[in-house]
Amino acid sequence: MIRAGALACVALVAASCGGGQTSPKLFSADWEDDAGGTIERVRQHLAGSQLPRGVDVAVGVAGRGDEIVGIPLGGGARWTYAHPLDARPAVAGGVVVGSGHQEVFALDARTGKFLWSRPTGGLALRGAGDDGSVTVVTFASPGRGGSVLLAITRDGHVARQIETDKALGVAAVADGLAFVPWGEQYVSVVDLASGDEAARVTLRILTSHAWLEGDGLFFGQIAIVRFDSTIRGASRDTASKIALPKRDLPGTPMLMFPGTETLSPVASARDEARLYARPTPAPAPLAFDSSRFYATYFRFVMGLDATSGSLAWVHTHPSRVLGGAAAKGALVTCDEGGKVTFLDATTGAETGGVDLGTAIRSCVVQVDAFSPPRGAAPAEGIATQLERAVATPDAELVTAQTVFLQELAASGDESATRTIIGLATDARTAPELRKQARGLIASRRAGAKYMLEALALRYDYLKDVLVTPPVAPIAQALAAMSEPGAAPLLAEHILDPADSDEDVREAAAALATSATASEAPALEQFFAMYRATATNDDIAEAVASVARALARLDPKKGRARIDAALKDAETAALVTPKLQSVVDALDRKNTGDAGAPAP
Repeated sequence: MIRAGALACVALVAASCGGGQTSPKLFSADWEDDAGGTIERVRQHLAGSQLPRGVDVAVGVAGRGDEIVGIPLGGGARWTYAHPLDARPAVAGGVVVGSGHQEVFALDARTGKFLWSRPTGGLALRGAGDDGSVTVVTFASPGRGGSVLLAITRDGHVARQIETDKALGVAAVADGLAFVPWGEQYVSVVDLASGDEAARVTLRILTSHAWLEGDGLFFGQIAIVRFDSTIRGASRDTASKIALPKRDLPGTPMLMFPGTETLSPVASARDEARLYARPTPAPAPLAFDSSRFYATYFRFVMGLDATSGSLAWVHTHPSRVLGGAAAKGALVTCDEGGKVTFLDATTGAETGGVDLGTAIRSCVVQVDAFSPPRGAAPAEGIATQLERAVATPDAELVTAQTVFLQELAASGDESATRTIIGLATDARTAPELRKQARGLIASRRAGAKYMLEALALRYDYLKDVLVTPPVAPIAQALAAMSEPGAAPLLAEHILDPADSDEDVREAAAALATSATASEAPALEQFFAMYRATATNDDIAEAVASVARALARLDPKKGRARIDAALKDAETAALVTPKLQSVVDALDRKNTGDAGAPAP
């Protein structure tokens, strides 16, 4: 059912009703695809029109959710407007649209000046579009899942109002035509003068948003379709379309929330895990600006390659990021403290910003023509950025830090080894992150000096060394690198009672091939202490590794020591078969040597 007469007038705008009767076929499923003929005529009509520029502005909800504060991005005075809010304000074109206290109202986006208000009967605001002369606002109807669309001119006159049982998304408007998404795949072009459907396009992507940005008109939600010369092929999926590469990211961020939802004036966790990207306007091929898309996760901001999804940079922010928008060559972020920050698209470096001047509960940013300055200072490398990110002590960041730690481990930078070891040895590190760090050390093939420095540490409560070094993975890495300086430190660790049994096992395994005569006394001491007292497989395996080392360093004396242990009834039951395996290997080696030709 679609109505634009007395009922909607009473519910929404009281005495100021306009627009007249709307065609009953609007948003009807009784429609045949016209092969893009009508939408192409609309495109040609708009081709001669200049799409309006929106105001570049950041708008926050402050106080107890009853104050709107805004600031132009390119320079201008901060402004505030007090009003109860039941939904998050929408920024569209030159206006900020808010709702609350049974009314919808509009403010000038640049100055905060009050423009108009209309009663709503408590309908929930979904979104808005604006072209400089008319604002189109979408509301959710209570009870039936339907919608109300309202078009209001700058002087507050209601140009058109439509009630439908369909779930309408966030609409755009240009030159008297409203582009209204509905049914998750359609965009109807409504002539606001007549109320008729001038055209309809079927999109082969999930669609609940239509918006103007940077001289372009776009549709979408998860992916984006551009309104250009290919739009008539949309139903055949040949329109200009672009989507972000698939990439697992912390918080499972979304590019756009469904346009059929009403957003709370207070940000939630999903606002803090978001994706941002800026499509390019025609006539250039459709792409993402700067070949970048961006992801936020609480205090982290990530720049990613728009083709491969690979991580290009990580910015660690002082406070939680609540909102933002992709600009030309940059990302604009807005945090809970009211700071609006410009981040360079290529490097993630801060290049400027503005300040809303107060703590905020949520934030909406609109960027149209604004292009932040490019970074002048030398940018940090990705390894340095990752090191800072993983070392940030904040429990809610751990999910992202595990991703960053994997990225850091793939780096050949020696300083990355220092950071990973630091995480593994810091008592403040979250347990899951510490465990991951230990596991990654074993695969490192750079940063041996940091590994040796870590091995030189000992648990010492009085000196605030509260975590033993990650001996096991360090021993594995140093053995793979054939690091000559490792043996003396590893020999000390096999006798350190603070080390875990796993650490002792791996240290002994490395010593089996790297120990020198200098380490023989420590090896002999360990063998004497543990060949009869080993109570688990790790220590029994360590005894066997030490036996191999002793036999390699002094074949005659070492073999005699092993044979004596095998004959001794006091030798632990777990150790005996492992020592027998050592003897068998020695015998095979000796037999092979005896039959080999002389060098």
